[in-house]
Amino acid sequence: MEIQNAQSNEKILGIRREIAAKTGLKNMATKKVCFVSVDVEDDRNHPLKPLHQRTWEGVENLEKILNVFDNHNIPATLFVTGQALERFPELAKQWSKKYEIASHSFAHNFLNTMSKDEREQDLEDYINVYKKIFKKMPCGFRAPSHIIDKEQMKLLENKGFLYDSSIVPRFPFFIKYRGYRKKAPLTPYYPSRSNCRKKGDMKILEIPVSGLVLGVPLWGSFLRYIPFATYKDLFKVRAPMFICLTMHSWDSVFFRGIKSKNCGNRFVKILDKMIYFLKTKNYKFMNGENIVKAFKIDKA
Repeated sequence: MEIQNAQSNEKILGIRREIAAKTGLKNMATKKVCFVSVDVEDDRNHPLKPLHQRTWEGVENLEKILNVFDNHNIPATLFVTGQALERFPELAKQWSKKYEIASHSFAHNFLNTMSKDEREQDLEDYINVYKKIFKKMPCGFRAPSHIIDKEQMKLLENKGFLYDSSIVPRFPFFIKYRGYRKKAPLTPYYPSRSNCRKKGDMKILEIPVSGLVLGVPLWGSFLRYIPFATYKDLFKVRAPMFICLTMHSWDSVFFRGIKSKNCGNRFVKILDKMIYFLKTKNYKFMNGENIVKAFKIDKA
């Protein structure tokens, strides 16, 4: 029995070393982690054309963002809609050589407007196109506009997804956002089956979209509007152990009108500056797959 226990412990240690070698982490609880992601979709924030006339400039020019990641050797997760995968399968294959490709739903419909059958069909459509391109199952999911509930979490678990990254655990009290539904843990956790915003015993991991003090997000739209000096001040107040740096594919697209401040190439420069700053704060950058692996080993 002692020999078996010793062999089991040695196996666990071996796995830990392997994960540490791949992720650079020996223990997530003692390292500052930054989860980096991009929501890849049509140009929904483009005010020059009606929604039914969709444009895809952000997808077609995603390398503007990816080049910044490459220059800093940053791993990232690309949450890509099924419609984008269908339209740009060859681009998606190129992205997958360096980055994790995860689900951002098939058609980017808000889950609170969909029936259970519609949600399941949307997931099936996504899985089918994903498997056709990559010959495997997707690992992660992010709901459009961060709108998710316990029913969707159970559906994801049943379909074999390993993690979700939809829940916004804090948000500035002076801003109303449809994706924020109450407080939740600030670091990765296994959700409760009765309340996905609380810890429990589900098998799917929740990687929350965590921000800074007062819930100020590190999102592309906020990075474009909040002065960089303000972000530096927020980090002086507290540098969280876990944060999520995320953006949309269309943040790097130039457009005019509502919410267009610092879009296009200006955003690319802001992103580069923020990543450099986070490096000086000793954050370890990770994608979703590696967070799942590291978290499971930490809990073993």
